[in-house]
Amino acid sequence: MRRLKCEFLVVGGGPAGSTTAYKLAKGGAKVLVVDFKRKIGTPVQCAEFVPIQLYHQFKEFFDEEAIAQRVNKMVHFTPWGEVISMDSPGFVLNREIFDYKIHLLALQNGAEYMLRTRFLALEGKYALLENIDTRERLVVEFELLIGADGPRSRVSILTGEHTKDFLTTAQITVPLKIPVEDLLIFFKDYIPGGYGWLFPKGSTANVGVGLDPSFGINVMDALKRFFTEVVAEGFVESKILKRTGGWIPAEGLLKVVRDRVMLVGDAGGFCHPITGGGIANAVLSGSMCAEAILEGSPEDFEELSEDIFGETLRRASLKRKKYMREWDALEDRIKKTWLAFKEYWED
Repeated sequence: MRRLKCEFLVVGGGPAGSTTAYKLAKGGAKVLVVDFKRKIGTPVQCAEFVPIQLYHQFKEFFDEEAIAQRVNKMVHFTPWGEVISMDSPGFVLNREIFDYKIHLLALQNGAEYMLRTRFLALEGKYALLENIDTRERLVVEFELLIGADGPRSRVSILTGEHTKDFLTTAQITVPLKIPVEDLLIFFKDYIPGGYGWLFPKGSTANVGVGLDPSFGINVMDALKRFFTEVVAEGFVESKILKRTGGWIPAEGLLKVVRDRVMLVGDAGGFCHPITGGGIANAVLSGSMCAEAILEGSPEDFEELSEDIFGETLRRASLKRKKYMREWDALEDRIKKTWLAFKEYWED
């Protein structure tokens, strides 16, 4: 069995993993990133919005081609007829380009990538990997392992506490029929514990739904109904260009430093349990993780994560458990669980 050695093994090459690798490699560390995909950045599994603050902190990640559209507002359409607009400046990305760019920066600074490679097991300072195509197995000796392997993180599962509650999503990309300048959010009685969205990308839009699967609603059925409605309302054409879907961790922050293992992005529960927003938190957590390592204090990552993300994510997780286990009396429930309403902050 082949053996390798590195300082830092990063499992997962998405925004969290590649940001960690980029920062570590830029600091002179020897980094190996493993990912099951054939190409970093595809397939895309999210609505692709990031707040403008991320751009100001990581301008090197934002090539012109990575930005599909600038937006300024998020407009909410409610079941009781109220339309609420809130400031939400940022960008809808071309995620495949954005993710690939971060990985290129990591490569340019000396990180190595091993694609079509699956993380199997962990014992002490050794990780067992397998090439998906050849079934060749290899052992990697590392000083620290960074789990960036998404919401259903195997690294997290094998090292203790892991996310058990998820939202499920389904999304299509379709041509727009009319120009759309804002992020559009739709609360529906048939999308329990979640919402529908229409996020514009120039001449196209991401149209999707995210819901709590414990209600027994099929996410594809919900998407079909929602798509039919936005077509009928004249927002988009009926032609489907792409399909995707995925899982959103809905419990909040986990313990992110575990002996020789650190967790970033969705693997560590950095995704918002109600909105599902996770790209910015993935990048930030990866950067924070790398900085703590380079400063010689990886244990500080736990405290910093709690200080910056802990209370916000915990509040959202508690609200989901308290108010979103049922999906009736929607005006009261939505106002207490969505950031655009004053009731969210008063409760």
